[in-house]
Amino acid sequence: MKRLTQHLNQLDPLAIHVPAGDSAHFFYGDTIEGYFEGYTHSTAKGTGYWLDGQPLFRDLTARLGPRRLPHETALGAAILPHAIRHIHREATHELSILHRQRAIAIRLYAARPQWLGADLLFDVGAGTLQLDSRDGTWLATFAGHPLTCAISASAALHSELADPVDGQPTLSCVAQHKTRELVLYLAFDADPTQAVATARRLRDENALAAHVEAIADLLFRASLTTGDPDYDRAVAWAKLTSLFMVSEQFGKGIWAGLPWFKHNWGRDTFIALPGTLLVSGHFDDAREVILNFLRWQDTDPASPTYGRIPNRVCSPTDIIYNTADGTPWLIRELYETLQYTGDLALAHQTYPQVRLALDSAIERAVDAEGFLTHDDADTWMDARIEGERPWSARGNRANDIQALWHNALLVGERLAHLVNDPDAAQRWRTLADTLRTHFLKRFWNPQTRQLADRIDATNRRDEKVRPNQLMVISIPLIAPLLDDTHAEQVVANAISELLFPHGIASLSPNDTYFHPLHHNDDWYHFDAAYHNGTVWGWNAGPATTALCRQRQTELAARLARNLAEQILSLGCRGTMSELIEAIPRQRGHLVLSGTWAQAWSTSEFCRNAYQDFAGFQARLLDGALLLNPHIPRAWSQLDARFPFGNKAALVFRFRRDAQGHRFEFCLEDHPRPLDLHFSIELGNRRYAATIPLCPGRKQVLQVRGTRAHLDKNTPITGERPPPPPPPPPP
Repeated sequence: MKRLTQHLNQLDPLAIHVPAGDSAHFFYGDTIEGYFEGYTHSTAKGTGYWLDGQPLFRDLTARLGPRRLPHETALGAAILPHAIRHIHREATHELSILHRQRAIAIRLYAARPQWLGADLLFDVGAGTLQLDSRDGTWLATFAGHPLTCAISASAALHSELADPVDGQPTLSCVAQHKTRELVLYLAFDADPTQAVATARRLRDENALAAHVEAIADLLFRASLTTGDPDYDRAVAWAKLTSLFMVSEQFGKGIWAGLPWFKHNWGRDTFIALPGTLLVSGHFDDAREVILNFLRWQDTDPASPTYGRIPNRVCSPTDIIYNTADGTPWLIRELYETLQYTGDLALAHQTYPQVRLALDSAIERAVDAEGFLTHDDADTWMDARIEGERPWSARGNRANDIQALWHNALLVGERLAHLVNDPDAAQRWRTLADTLRTHFLKRFWNPQTRQLADRIDATNRRDEKVRPNQLMVISIPLIAPLLDDTHAEQVVANAISELLFPHGIASLSPNDTYFHPLHHNDDWYHFDAAYHNGTVWGWNAGPATTALCRQRQTELAARLARNLAEQILSLGCRGTMSELIEAIPRQRGHLVLSGTWAQAWSTSEFCRNAYQDFAGFQARLLDGALLLNPHIPRAWSQLDARFPFGNKAALVFRFRRDAQGHRFEFCLEDHPRPLDLHFSIELGNRRYAATIPLCPGRKQVLQVRGTRAHLDKNTPITGERPPPPPPPPPP
């Protein structure tokens, strides 16, 4: 009980409170293959619990004996990490989608003993529900539906079919005796006997307490707090709802978005992987996701996509490979996972498939200048007109594809050295150098000082201003494709034309083809605007990374605060939509569009918090950790726990006061010392030090004025960096 109370005390402050009269959208995932969608203060408004690709359990209405307490009459609601709570005058009820179970827990409690109960609404059609008693456990079956539902409870129940609620077949379950608390467990299974056994096990093992503990672990295995409560809550929710998108539907993967993209998409999965699984410390899941996608690699030498991993997996027989960037994104995230874990066995296991991916691309798609060529709609801007011609043509050499390809070649070189394949290492390094040599010649316009978005098949520069140029800065993990001077100009160009308060537009408003409204159906097809003006949530990730690297931390922080507001108070709470229309339609109100939950949107927000503002990167292949924080002026504190390796962590604490700055570092649960490469810019000086970390020993770096000391004895010299570039115009 003490442990449960501790976890609840951690989770309750993260609540998103919704007052009476408001209706807020929310969702929870079971991280197997199901999710629940609902609305506060609205009974059965959402689609309910989806299992095996169809809804079954729709919602509940609390009961006090014969009297129903519908959501609409609640005095308030709270969207909590572990449950949705509705508060009534006489009682409170919570619904939880149990972590890694195909099951639901419903908890009802009151200040004094009551006839507590609930009406359970099922989305199965009128007249299809049948109810049987199984020795104290109840079994609901549904004509024409493959699943059954078993119900057990913490107290004896009286259960019967009830009048429909909102047209939904309804089962009423009420405690046989007055009680202050009642917990119902609903277990779903195609096998009735197994459903009953699971419901009883959940009850006997106090599965609700185990669920609360599991959600706390999801959130606090890695942690980050800044003293800005709204930002901190938004980071926690972004982490959690990203993890809700991890599934085992087609093997371990990350859904792209809900409700329409509930599949394993290659590029989406690997763009989302670092912010979903690496910064949060879920390294086993990251390994499984990588290995799962590699098992779908195209290994048919006669195929035009030989060596690629899928763009989308809908089933074992419904797989498509029409993406040029999915495979290099996987290679990037394989390398980042290796750096976070130091897992040399994974490097050896995956190397043959990385080699196949690189060599097959070189044979089929790489030109004489080292560029990876591709079709017009084979990048993330992939919308097509009636499935044929592209709305946003980016062939045959897009800038982000080349950044990914250059990075993939360097990763291949590193892996080849690890597995003792020097010939491949040399071949790939030579090609990477060739590509880098030709990149600026082809993509950079010295007169306009702009980076082209793509080079077309006739070698013409397409200089549309798009956010992809920021990815050229954020993608490299080993060596940059641009030097600092060109990177600075790229950021200035992109931010000055694309930055809106709520994100980065997909095309400059100065372009004649700019479409700020996603749905303006009287004038154009919505896919015409999809990548031509709408704001994509995930593009704020590369933008924030680029801004921090260019020492524009305050502008990055302003964007982050606006995104935090979206997560906590707009659309589906706790998550981010796929799109936002670039220009508000009425009275300054933002219009969200696309999916109501998009994995790469929240994962990039979370990644920015840990890797850019807090500045952590694991480099276990190099025997080191990196910490290069970009701390906004509004933050006088920062506390973080960065997981890496095998249950190890770097614990970091920052404080700023009138006397100066204090940084604390402590290595936890790592078997041997590690070097920490730390750097920070404060005022007009940059302080950098290599700090030998010993497990369990706290080390302190203090900066007072222009003087800095490590552990009071070792002076650290601050260097004057070049002046930061002026902020781009708004």
